Amino acid sequence: MYEAIFSDEFKRQLKKLKKKNKSTYERLEKKIKDILLEPDRFKHLKNILKGEQRTQLGPFVLRFKLKENKVYFITFKHHDFVY
Repeated sequence: MYEAIFSDEFKRQLKKLKKKNKSTYERLEKKIKDILLEPDRFKHLKNILKGEQRTQLGPFVLRFKLKENKVYFITFKHHDFVY
C-alpha cells in the first residue's frame, strides 16, 4: 500500500467538499483508498502534465502524482477547470 500526501490546495478542497456535498466526499474517500491500493491502473496524463495521473468522479477530476511509494494528491476540481 502506498503512502498518501495531500497538497494544501487539496486539503482545502476536501474541507469545502465535506461541508457542501457529503455524498461526493464519501465517493472521493473511497476512490482515494482505491488509488492507494493500485495507482498504476489510472489514466496517465500527457504534455505539460506528464508524470501525473487522473481519475474521474462524475463531472469532477482527481489529479495525483506517483513517486516511489508515495501518492501526491494535487487537486480535485470540475473537469472544465482542472487542466
